[in-house]
Amino acid sequence: MRPETAEVCVHSGTSGVKVMRRLFSVFAMVLGFALVLPGLAQAHPHVWVVMRSALVYAPDGTLTGLKQEWTFDEAFSAFALQGLAKQADGSYGDDVLKPLAEVNISSLKEFDYFVTAKNAVSRLRLKDPVDYYLTHEGNALILHFTLPLEKPAPARNQVSIDIYDPTLFVAFEFAPKDAVKLEGAPEGCTEKVTSPQPMDMSNLSEDFFENLSQTSTYGAQFADKIVVKCP
Repeated sequence: MRPETAEVCVHSGTSGVKVMRRLFSVFAMVLGFALVLPGLAQAHPHVWVVMRSALVYAPDGTLTGLKQEWTFDEAFSAFALQGLAKQADGSYGDDVLKPLAEVNISSLKEFDYFVTAKNAVSRLRLKDPVDYYLTHEGNALILHFTLPLEKPAPARNQVSIDIYDPTLFVAFEFAPKDAVKLEGAPEGCTEKVTSPQPMDMSNLSEDFFENLSQTSTYGAQFADKIVVKCP
């Protein structure tokens, strides 16, 4: 469940702060927040993302890339933008959003951008993002990026895409409408979107989460999944 109030939770422990450093670009602010309010932070996840995805196909019918659109929760968005200059009309300019997008993308690389793609034959290797940028709409930051495939994949092979954070620091959920699109897919292709049951982590200690890493498999059970089948 996403937060209902503008409250930002961060780890009070050293390793938790390191996780936030790895993931997002508000490192200094998070450190300061943890020092001022060390009592917060005994809950997971800490950041909520509503996402939309698009699978991109070439004219020959092969899958060539995955577009991602991640809308961060309002509390985190406000925290990330705290102290940054607005333009005269109240919006944020490229001088703010471009560097923020660059650091976000760079920080997510070691986590493979939280996206795993595979077909019936093998895992589909993804290149580093292209066409990435941040927008600010309403009270939320939205990260846009495209992950090209190293090699185009034949559409006839079923494709499965999992999106999740193995450290459970970030919670992903699909948008209620238009969560997944197939751009240029061959006729007859269909997509199915599934989300996991709500996380019940009441019996897990903070030490458990502190020991999770990008190679942990525990979070896989909470993966949001896209399955595409083509004739």
